Parts: sequence; C-alpha cells; structure tokens
Amino acid sequence: MAKRVKELHFTVNNKVGVLAKVTAALKAARVNIIHAVAWTEGPKGHFDIVTNNNAKAKKALSKIGIRTGDCDAVVLTLRNKVGSLERVAKRLAKANVNIACLSATTAGPRTSVVIHTQNNVKAARVV
Repeated sequence: MAKRVKELHFTVNNKVGVLAKVTAALKAARVNIIHAVAWTEGPKGHFDIVTNNNAKAKKALSKIGIRTGDCDAVVLTLRNKVGSLERVAKRLAKANVNIACLSATTAGPRTSVVIHTQNNVKAARVV
C-alpha cells in the first residue's frame, strides 16, 4: 500500500533536550507522529516527520520557535518479511523511478517506508 503525503522538515540547534521539547509540543497539540527521522550535522539538528495532522503540527512547532517546511513523499506499508523492500525497489526501477531518499521503521508484522523520488505520483502508482 502506498500513500502520498507531505513530510514536514525543520532544523533546530543541536543541543540536549530538543527532541523532548519537540515531542512535548506535538503531544500538547494532540499530533501523532507517524514516521520520523532526525540527524545532526555539527551545531544543527534536522528533522523529517510525517504526522496525522500537519497543520496542527506546524502551529505547535511555531509556538516553540520552530519554522517548518514540507515536501512530497510516499509512505509505503510493507510486510515485515525478507524481500518486501526488494520487490518495491524492482518495481520502481522497472518504471524508471529514481529514489532520492529512503527511511524505514519496523513494528511487528509491518514496515513503514518513506521514500522521496522525482516522481512521487508515479512511484505511488507502481508500487
């Protein structure tokens, strides 16, 4: 199953407690994080998140001084089984869709994969 979504992205100072502050703001706004990836580069921390309500998430993050942007992405829900991602990768390759970025997380019998491509409409259709 593939779903086109808007993924929020933002940059913060790389310091202790930032994740707690971000998640507290989202919790207070009753925003559920569907998928998240975060990393640091020197003094900066970067977040990409998919939520159940981006408008509320943007407002909550704005209240704590964080400006967000968004970009198109595709969320795939796959079975947590050997070869599941390979099948998707082969379909995308056959359709000449290049994956620019991928992140994934597994919980129980399912795997959630977020991909960014140059053609997310086609990517969502072919997988």
